[in-house]
Amino acid sequence: MVRPLALAPTSFIAGSLLFPVELAGYDDNYQASSQTSHEVERRRGNQCFQDASLIAAALRPQAATVRLLEDVRTLKRAAGGGLSAAALAQALRGLGYEASLACSSGSHSAPSALRLSHEFVVVRGCGAGGPLIVEPSFREHFAIGSLYATERYRQVLAAVPEELVAPYSQLCEMVRLVCAEMKFSFGATGNSLPPWRSVNSVLSRWAAARE
Repeated sequence: MVRPLALAPTSFIAGSLLFPVELAGYDDNYQASSQTSHEVERRRGNQCFQDASLIAAALRPQAATVRLLEDVRTLKRAAGGGLSAAALAQALRGLGYEASLACSSGSHSAPSALRLSHEFVVVRGCGAGGPLIVEPSFREHFAIGSLYATERYRQVLAAVPEELVAPYSQLCEMVRLVCAEMKFSFGATGNSLPPWRSVNSVLSRWAAARE
């Protein structure tokens, strides 16, 4: 039985990109259909490692981005693991990069057009042929509650890089791949995909990069 879709919450859990309705134990009356989950997992489980490799290949850093990616990781470690987009942009400018802060505006006018607000860094002039999107915590955007994550999805998520430096086109490719796996994971556990987890809504976080 498919679980009724909860309304999109107005805020995230503090310090996390998980929505409250996606946290394990949030709804004590709900029990996932383990039979459905195990059956679908059994049919597709052999593809897990192959798909994880494909996703890792899709996000393999380009030659022009390797140095920038290393600098992002160094700055993140120096900050104790947590670094806001604004602080990262400032730190990168201090290293000589042409870095700026970009902001995508959110909109909740309709579930089908749900747009998510987000701040991220854009770096230009790295010889990559165009601007690069820099995300210090890219994997967090695809984290879902344990009630909804199949073993297959957990392996796919592990292949998603924690830090991302990529052109918009490459980011879009990755988002589409992971969101397709996320949709399958929700369905395999007997749940509907929340509208804020659709590929268009997730991509809306970086809409400012193409404007």
